[in-house]
Amino acid sequence: MGRLAQDHVVELLRDNLGHDYTITSPGFIEGITQTGGRTLISFDIVVKRNNRAVAIEVSFQVTTNSVIERKGGQANSRFLAIELTGNYIAYIIDGAGNFQRRSAVSTICENSHCTVAYTESEMQILINFIRDVLP
Repeated sequence: MGRLAQDHVVELLRDNLGHDYTITSPGFIEGITQTGGRTLISFDIVVKRNNRAVAIEVSFQVTTNSVIERKGGQANSRFLAIELTGNYIAYIIDGAGNFQRRSAVSTICENSHCTVAYTESEMQILINFIRDVLP
């Protein structure tokens, strides 16, 4: 289910942003690394334009060992790494299980340039954010 929703987001972004943007899933941003700089960090989706990027992390889990907990734990370090390179990070959070994990969701929101839910109107907010920061 999560991968289907992620693929749908990629399709929405491609349809709405046009050919000036490069969209990869999963994607990487040069300079955003882990393991002492040896490995590029993988993001669910990366949108690039004019040497700048927006990394997008997606969470649709409703399980007890949720992706949202992992993403919440990674949020601060990823935000700082993204900021140092002059890029951006956004999150799409949806699913009842995620909203029950308030601590993780709160951490993500505090360490995100844009956080939206998986709805048509919220996707438009994300698209507008990408257009604004990647002109």
